[in-house]
Amino acid sequence: MSLPPDDTVNILQLYSRYSTAIDTGDGAGFANCFLPDGVFDSGINVLEGFEAISKFADQTHSAMPGMRHNATNIVIDSLEKDAASDGADTSADRAQGSAFLIGYVVDGGYKVIVTGRYSDELTRTADGWRFSRRVFKMDS
Repeated sequence: MSLPPDDTVNILQLYSRYSTAIDTGDGAGFANCFLPDGVFDSGINVLEGFEAISKFADQTHSAMPGMRHNATNIVIDSLEKDAASDGADTSADRAQGSAFLIGYVVDGGYKVIVTGRYSDELTRTADGWRFSRRVFKMDS
């Protein structure tokens, strides 16, 4: 089911904040894209909680400061259905999302270093939408 437009825009902003935070070395901002007990499966490590996720972002940026994450083809769907007669989903607190990733480095040129797909579980909180679980699967 589709989400109301405001929720869709807020989730799209979350996807952008996630990429911007890791690309600018904002580990705390990156971790704040997740629930406090959120899980990020990077395809190499499974990280849980603010400290582990924040540290991952800081280390990733330090290792590749010219890295850019470009999420494309984002699809977001509600996981709940409102009881409205027209089936419109107006009160969902959980959603699922997916996006393709093109990761590239812009240090002295442009080089794609990773592509893959995110599969996401999202939860609405008092502070807005957050990832409860994000799994990255690298293309082979």
